[in-house]
Amino acid sequence: MMPTAPNADQLRARIRLLANLLGKTIERQAGSDTLQTIEYLRQGYIEERQNPNPERRAALKRTIAALDDDRLKNVIRGFSLYFALANLAEEDLLRQERAAARESGSLWEGSFHHTLQQCRDNDLSPEQVAELITQLRFIPVFTAHPTEARRRTTMSILQNLYRLCDRLDHTTENSAARERILKEAADLIDLLWASDEIRTRKTLVYDEINNGLHYFNASLFQAIPQTYRNLREALNRIYPELKNTVLPPLLRFGSWIGGDRDGNPFVTFETTEQAVLMHADNVLRYYSKQLKHLRNRLLHCASITAIDPAVNARNEHYARLGVTVFEYNPEDYSNEPYRRLLVLMRAKIQHTNRYIQSMGADKAAAEHAYHSPKDFLDDLILIRDALKQHDPEQADGDIQDLIRLVRSCGFHMASLDIRQESVYHTNVVADIFAHAPNLPDYHSLDEAARLDILNRLLAAPGVPLIFENNLSAETREQLALMRTIARLRDLVGPHTFGSYIISMTHHASHILEVLFLMRFAGLSGQDSEGRPYAALPIAPLFETIEDLKAIDDILPVLLDNPDYRALLANQGDTQEIMLGYSDSSKDGGILTSAWQLYRAQQNILAIARKYHIKTRLFHGRGGSVSRGGGSTHHAIAAQPPGTLQGEIKFTEQGEVLYAKYANPETAVYELTMGITGALKASSTRFAKTPPRLAEYETLIGRMADASEKSYRDLTDRTDGIYQFFVDATPVRELSLLNIGSRPAHRRKGTPTKETIRAIPWVFGWSLARFMLPAWYGVGSALAAIRAEDRPLMDEMREQWPFIDAFISNIEMAFAKTELATAENYSQLCPDDALRATVMQAVKDEYQKTLDGLNGVLKQQHLLEHQPRLAASLRWRDPYLDPINHIQIELLRRSRAKNGEDADVNDPLIRSINALAAGLRNTG
Repeated sequence: MMPTAPNADQLRARIRLLANLLGKTIERQAGSDTLQTIEYLRQGYIEERQNPNPERRAALKRTIAALDDDRLKNVIRGFSLYFALANLAEEDLLRQERAAARESGSLWEGSFHHTLQQCRDNDLSPEQVAELITQLRFIPVFTAHPTEARRRTTMSILQNLYRLCDRLDHTTENSAARERILKEAADLIDLLWASDEIRTRKTLVYDEINNGLHYFNASLFQAIPQTYRNLREALNRIYPELKNTVLPPLLRFGSWIGGDRDGNPFVTFETTEQAVLMHADNVLRYYSKQLKHLRNRLLHCASITAIDPAVNARNEHYARLGVTVFEYNPEDYSNEPYRRLLVLMRAKIQHTNRYIQSMGADKAAAEHAYHSPKDFLDDLILIRDALKQHDPEQADGDIQDLIRLVRSCGFHMASLDIRQESVYHTNVVADIFAHAPNLPDYHSLDEAARLDILNRLLAAPGVPLIFENNLSAETREQLALMRTIARLRDLVGPHTFGSYIISMTHHASHILEVLFLMRFAGLSGQDSEGRPYAALPIAPLFETIEDLKAIDDILPVLLDNPDYRALLANQGDTQEIMLGYSDSSKDGGILTSAWQLYRAQQNILAIARKYHIKTRLFHGRGGSVSRGGGSTHHAIAAQPPGTLQGEIKFTEQGEVLYAKYANPETAVYELTMGITGALKASSTRFAKTPPRLAEYETLIGRMADASEKSYRDLTDRTDGIYQFFVDATPVRELSLLNIGSRPAHRRKGTPTKETIRAIPWVFGWSLARFMLPAWYGVGSALAAIRAEDRPLMDEMREQWPFIDAFISNIEMAFAKTELATAENYSQLCPDDALRATVMQAVKDEYQKTLDGLNGVLKQQHLLEHQPRLAASLRWRDPYLDPINHIQIELLRRSRAKNGEDADVNDPLIRSINALAAGLRNTG
């Protein structure tokens, strides 16, 4: 059945269908009273949105207050599962639209065909396109911040429902096939209700690692080769001259899960080892499964088909392994050389996994294990090239997909980054100095003296030795980590680890400290030719506004160091630099953060050109707009021209992993949009400098100053603002929700800007519908635009992708703000004067932002030019309203009992989960 592009009516119909099934489930499993309560609240808040009425509103609140904790629990579950199903229906709608576009031959912005056609239209030659693709590296890095707190059980059920929706799209009304699918859907929704959607215990790092593996198994192992296949097809169509060009492994994946120890005491060297072993086990098991699949497809018989003798020669090469593998029948597959070789390869992959899981102790497995992914690839390529001679379709089929997957994932699956705070390293180095003869008190040294002593130690030959017994636990842990990294790189492969990231980098010595600590495990030093090397690239992370401004001071000091510059020369002259979106936004506000990040990239580019190096920028983006979220394609396109030199690395926060990678088709779309964004941003034909950029920058600089003043007036100069934050939002209760292994605060007690982490800062304000981090200060910035500058602002939106993407993202986030709901949450703050001060500031800035956005966008109301998003929010809001008001009631109950009543906390936890599902991109 040919797919057709769906419309809003079809979406509403699909949501109604799933909601009706959910209603029947609730009635069966929780009783008609529960369903009636949900319906009363749903209808009441819909009517309240359409025609506000104080008496109705009061009656709804009285109804909520009268419900016991158990009934509230079931009511919240009903709304939460509704949002899960509605989100699923929206995703299916987008899938249908893309399918319809493919069938009709039309192209959507960001598709490979559309992007390559733009290359043709912009007169990029085949050679230029080939060079762009060759240098392209697109590296999503998964992190463990699951503010959308789904359990894997829930995700699996929803993925099965998504597949049923796909099947439903290809049936006709009243058909027997449709009825069977609806029955399956009803059964799955019954399971959704019967299973628990929240975690009943605190998340372990092991759980977070497992959660990351889930997305590879559920979608990415299929999506990665499909993405390459789609690119190949588009190239063949738009640039047939490149038909024989081999695609590079432009897709790579990274992970912080099990490697990010900054502020997380539960991530140790053992955890890092566990993460790598789980990665390897997962990908090698998948390869084994695919080899079994290929064995059942490549049935070519040597007595019928002339097969390259090299295949039989490889079988003979593995004869010793064959004695064991074919012990039951030595002649098995003797006339089917592909199948025989694939059986042997599968055995070798299994031996490889055994060897890795034993940390190299299983010597029997070592004999037949692949020594590297390259050896495995050699066997796959041998079969593919042999197939080309007599069965080119099979040669370009599943085996080609497996080759491309292995090139991207190796035996490591995803490269594990290591992250630690600079102060930790400084203390470890100081401890080593304190226990070593003839070394000074490191803490007492100024920056110049630290650089001098570190340079001298790094220039010394050999691996330093140290007696560890007297060292602190932190120092022993750090040295054990370095040894673990070295051992696992040797065992699994050089791409097992990605980068070593230093958060809160304030000085050049912070980079040299890590190089010094690497020496103790042989991870840095001099190679056989006497050149300095580091096994892992070291990436300074610049997070706060002051850090971003200090890049001009830190990088030149580092690059003026001849030994460090020689080390970079040994690493392809490439320096990785990470930019933190979350903390800079929390520090100075969303516009100041965005502008300083933009300026930082410009400064990095200027420094790189001066020192004749390349840079790989690592963007630490979150899911929410206030943490750098939004469309990956447009975010990449909005980077300063010249700053993206083929390689881009960025975090995919745990909260958005489900939205992007839960299903193969969605994953293919997201990967495609990211790759094409990177391709365009790497080409001067797309990433052009606007002629009046200097004037744009002057205006945006003035706006950023006004924005930062307004934001700091609230967050730095309003006494009691953080007490208000704790009282008027559920941030204190987030610790009840078992969503992550990392503590929400760096220290206990009432949080401050320094102690609260960016995620709960954003999550708390979002749940209470303030959304402050996503827009506060923007209104003051827009109000600072003088009348004579308005034509320039209009031109900026047309000519400058940075400001266009920024305004679009702000409007989307701002539209989710509900001041009336926020006002209700503010009543939880017992300090009347504080509440009045904060709410007046919020209302004033809100009005400035509303007027400013509508003025700049030349519209009468928000989202006038984004009707689909507006429609999505319109149907969501009446369902969010009851959850918000239930949560306010539960916060009162919980706090009255000091948060110690499990019967109250259970539905409260569920209300947080439900709002996260309804709002999306919350933290």
